[in-house]
Amino acid sequence: MTAPRTGVRLLVVDDEEQILELLDLTLSIQGYEVCPAGSGPRALEVLAAEHIDVIVMDVLMVPWDGFETVRRMAAQFGAGLPPVVFLSGLARPAVMPELGPDVVQEYLVKPFRPSQLVERIEEARRRKASG
Repeated sequence: MTAPRTGVRLLVVDDEEQILELLDLTLSIQGYEVCPAGSGPRALEVLAAEHIDVIVMDVLMVPWDGFETVRRMAAQFGAGLPPVVFLSGLARPAVMPELGPDVVQEYLVKPFRPSQLVERIEEARRRKASG
């Protein structure tokens, strides 16, 4: 097991309840503190109310997809937006959508191993810290 990541808070967003629960459990076991959200609008509320270090965002959701959700977050929080790790069953787009000048992002294609997700989260944190 990896070292605890005490105090690292993740906003995990997925509109499929079972996936959200699985991500919550998996990331909690890895030592993260998880704030789950079942939709883009709910994620925006959580981000406004909680200190978040990294956002783990599903791409294919309703009513807003992950990219639209992050666009709205970037418009509201600007450079204060935490880094984002996108999760998708689709291959990474050849050209990622423009989400805002300060958005640090990673992309991970499903299915993935928990260790791969942790690597992307930690890479996003490093990039934000150095950026």
